[in-house]
Amino acid sequence: MQNRYYLPPAFFIRHARSRDKWKIKKLLLTWNEANNILPINFYSLALILLCCVFLWFNAIIFALLIFIYLLYEVRLKDYSDFWVIDYNGAVVGCAELRVFKKYSLIFNLCVKKEYRRQKLASCMIEHLIEEAREPIYLSCFKELIPFYTRFGFIVIHPDALPEGLQLVLGTTPGAPVVPMKLG
Repeated sequence: MQNRYYLPPAFFIRHARSRDKWKIKKLLLTWNEANNILPINFYSLALILLCCVFLWFNAIIFALLIFIYLLYEVRLKDYSDFWVIDYNGAVVGCAELRVFKKYSLIFNLCVKKEYRRQKLASCMIEHLIEEAREPIYLSCFKELIPFYTRFGFIVIHPDALPEGLQLVLGTTPGAPVVPMKLG
């Protein structure tokens, strides 16, 4: 596949390093400050916190869950599946590509607001397609469908996903995202 998009000078795509972890986390948490949309795992933690306010007895369980979550984030979570867009040593974009035996999954494509509209996300998607094993699956909000269709992704019904991917991609009934497939 010939690339149709090229990064501006001084930008390049590289594999994420362990020291990029906190930059990636900050980028994913602040990608859309105007709407204050947070990744789903933080909504889950907020729900747990609300339960603990009403159920004092569960405070000990909550503290244990927070400890496990932080331990996972700090010590155990592996960011080796991430790719980043580096600009003069700063992480300005990222995406996660998980490659399995029979398919690949793309998650968390994100570019800092001030670096958008420079085709950085397009370059990242082209790069991930080259690195991935087809078929490639992803889920996205409906307003992003036109972006992904430019690369050959098509909207599919959640039931057409391989077993177990509905939950992984967050495309369960009533979810605000739709699954897409390339290949």
